[in-house]
Amino acid sequence: MSINYYCLIFIILFSFSSFSQDFSKEDLQEMEDMELLILFTEVQNDSIKAEKVAGVYLARAKKEKDTLKIANGYDKLARIFNYKKNLQYADSLISLTKNINSQLYPGTGYLLKARIYNSNGDIKETTENYLIAYELSVKNDNLSHQVFTLGRLIFLKSIWGDKREALSLQKKRHSIIISKDYTDKIYNTSKDGSNEIETVAVDKDELNSIFIFSFCYLNLRKLDSATIYVNKGLQKSKTYKGSDQEIVIDYFNELLIEINYYEKNYSQVISNADKLLLKLDYNDNKETFQNLYFFKGMSYIKTDKYKNGISLLKKSDSIFEAENLQIKQPYQRELFEILLEHYIFENNPKQQIKYLNKLILADSVIIKKYQYFEPNLIKNFETPKLIKEKERLIASLTKKNETKSVAIWWALALLSISLIVIGFYINRQIVFKKRFDTLILKNEENNKNNKEKPTKNELSKEIINEILEHLETFENTKAYLSQDVSIQTMSKSFGTNHKYLSNVINLQKGKRFSNYINDLRVEYAYSELKLNSKFRKYTIKAISKDCGFKSAESFSKSFYKIFGIYPSYYIKQLNKNFDANS
Repeated sequence: MSINYYCLIFIILFSFSSFSQDFSKEDLQEMEDMELLILFTEVQNDSIKAEKVAGVYLARAKKEKDTLKIANGYDKLARIFNYKKNLQYADSLISLTKNINSQLYPGTGYLLKARIYNSNGDIKETTENYLIAYELSVKNDNLSHQVFTLGRLIFLKSIWGDKREALSLQKKRHSIIISKDYTDKIYNTSKDGSNEIETVAVDKDELNSIFIFSFCYLNLRKLDSATIYVNKGLQKSKTYKGSDQEIVIDYFNELLIEINYYEKNYSQVISNADKLLLKLDYNDNKETFQNLYFFKGMSYIKTDKYKNGISLLKKSDSIFEAENLQIKQPYQRELFEILLEHYIFENNPKQQIKYLNKLILADSVIIKKYQYFEPNLIKNFETPKLIKEKERLIASLTKKNETKSVAIWWALALLSISLIVIGFYINRQIVFKKRFDTLILKNEENNKNNKEKPTKNELSKEIINEILEHLETFENTKAYLSQDVSIQTMSKSFGTNHKYLSNVINLQKGKRFSNYINDLRVEYAYSELKLNSKFRKYTIKAISKDCGFKSAESFSKSFYKIFGIYPSYYIKQLNKNFDANS
């Protein structure tokens, strides 16, 4: 299983639903810092949108000459670009904060660099940056960073280095997690008078520790101990209050599948893998699918169901190839080895060359990682022999199908272009028809009551209902028409905090705070323009101001996002209908 994939479960994230709407620089500049940071979390997987958001935040920080905010801006930008550009932003963060006496900086910069190097498969730079971050965390008494960096180093050591030393480091790490100093520091960070979030954080750290113990014992092949810790983790997960409870359970179950494989409980591997594959969403768990297909396929082969096993190994390899996955554990080499043997049996030279190439690459990666951690543990991967076999196969192939292949590719290319042109034309006609229908029907459906959406969060029903009552009053009194509305002023008037308010709006209303306010204003404008002929005589600028917008441009864009037409066009058509009926 991949190191990154295992560790993702133990990072606390407060995420919100992502929206595909575009937003202008002007829209972003109207947002407050907290809104920008929340929005960045929503769109960070879309580098274009994320760069817009982080860019506005960073520009504001530089204008204010706020070093910590600038550092936070670099932090965000170092997560969304390509390898080289991300490293540049991480280095900028380190350079900016190198003389700051802070628990977070410059340690966070080295953690970022380690993360970037790890994504590129550079285990040497990954480890060395984690070591620097760990030294800084000890120096600055940052226990959270100590726990995190030790966890990462333990994973690397457990896979590529001295596995007994990795277990020893985990025992040291666990002693920090259960120490009074560590738990007290977490509870003392509470900003809202409630320890509910901090309790979840402590429980998550303990589950993380249980997981790493089981991972260490698995790599030591002490399978009984690994199973004990997995079962302990599954039991504790039942009382865990985090919103990611199901994800935590899934990770322990995935680890249990691997343990069962090495225990030769192949029927159990197949059964549990099927359950997990049915439960998980592929797009969010591609590495897990690759891993599960591998162990399930190998279990079929071990139980003499060769055809089924090879089919699953091909699926595993297709994910590996399509997602450009890296060799993160030595056993992944076996995937290529078994498929090579399969194509040797089928006498398929082209596929043999393909998997010889994959084995040669895998060997180079594995040897490099062993050399860094434990140079005395280098295995004989027989790479020269693989290269020689590859050259022999290439020499035996002819080019008789070359012309035919080129013709086929040209035909496919022309067909693809034709389909794209046809698809674009059809899609454009559909969009035009929808907008026409919207104009004729005047969007009566937009005034339907919003149904309450199911929610997954840790707020009590009482808090949610209280905030919803305030929102109902806020909407009924049309308080959103004021240009001074902000998430801070609203939360203060509601007697709550901005995090709770943002969370409730996001989950109950299905939109961000800024979208929620803008949508109310646009719907008011839509209704008032339809019913009040005098209101239609105002300029767009005057209408936008009356509706709470700071500019006519932002009002027009918001109106267009909802109704697919601009307010000027809407007013023109309303006036036509009014004149025709008078």
